[in-house]
Amino acid sequence: MDYKKAGKFALQFVAAAAIGMALAPASAYAQSAAPVEGVLEWFVGVLQGSIARSFGIIAVCFLGFLAMTGRLVWMMALSIIIGIALVFGAAALVDSIRSTAGGA
Repeated sequence: MDYKKAGKFALQFVAAAAIGMALAPASAYAQSAAPVEGVLEWFVGVLQGSIARSFGIIAVCFLGFLAMTGRLVWMMALSIIIGIALVFGAAALVDSIRSTAGGA
């Protein structure tokens, strides 16, 4: 067997395959991200929906009872209030950071 011919054939085959892959439409390999987006939107809805609102109300009531009895630890109260603000302000915070960074 002539190794020069085999090497030349292999090189031509690899070049043809590379050109074929380069010219193939990219959309043929694209897949829709709709299922993943749907799951993530549901998850955000759960985290910022009525369940999270109920937990926030319970946490604020808990802080009120602690303050009423004189046992409120201000560091805990501040962390709960900041946590509530972050949970419900997450979308606005991310959108403002994204627009500042030049996103659409």
